[in-house]
This record gives sequence, structure tokens and C-alpha cells, in this order.
Amino acid sequence: MNGTTVIPIAPEDRGMAVMTHLSGLAGYIVPLAGVVVPTIIWITRKDQPVISAIARQAVLLNVGVFVAAICGFMLALTIILIPALIIAGIVIAVAAVILPVIGAMKANDGVYYKYPVVGANP
Repeated sequence: MNGTTVIPIAPEDRGMAVMTHLSGLAGYIVPLAGVVVPTIIWITRKDQPVISAIARQAVLLNVGVFVAAICGFMLALTIILIPALIIAGIVIAVAAVILPVIGAMKANDGVYYKYPVVGANP
């Protein structure tokens, strides 16, 4: 895969890896759950480096989306930047949903998926 090392996920950890990727999406149902649930997994699964790294990625992705939303709200106050803000908002929203789903599918196949920008190695 483009010269990168493929990090395997043990068969017994695949279910937890999938749930950890998807736990970041919990914040779209229950406020703050997208950060709280992966943080709990990160803390409780320190002995499993792959699961811990996936949880860390989920937390960083959700915190990054939150920071981008705050910055976007502040930029919305300037009328000139609203078109750029709309495009950036759509891209960030799609990435925030698609990246965990891709990660969950890869984890189900037994392959560790590193998110772009906020990805972490186990």
C-alpha cells in the first residue's frame, strides 16, 4: 500500500476496533458522546495499543471538528467569507462521518486505518 506498513488487527480485537471507530459518531446522537465514549475506550484499553490508537484518533477527529465549527461560527460573522465557510463546512462534515466508517470497514477486515491529519500510529 504505497510503501506504508500495514498494521494488522488481531481477530479477537476487530469487533472492538470497529466499535471504537464508530464511537466517534455517537456525538451526532448524544452531545459530547463523540468525545466521551472514545476517551473512555482510550483510557480503559491502554494495554491494547491498536484499540488505544483508534480511540485517540476518534477523540482528535471530534475535537478538530469542534474547533473547526467554532472557527467557522466566528468566520460567519464576516459576510465575505461565508461562501468559503459553507464549502469548508461541507468538506469537514463529510470527512467527520466518512473517516470513521472507512476505519470501521478496514478494522473489520483486520487492517488498521490511520485518519488523515489526526491519525495516530499504535
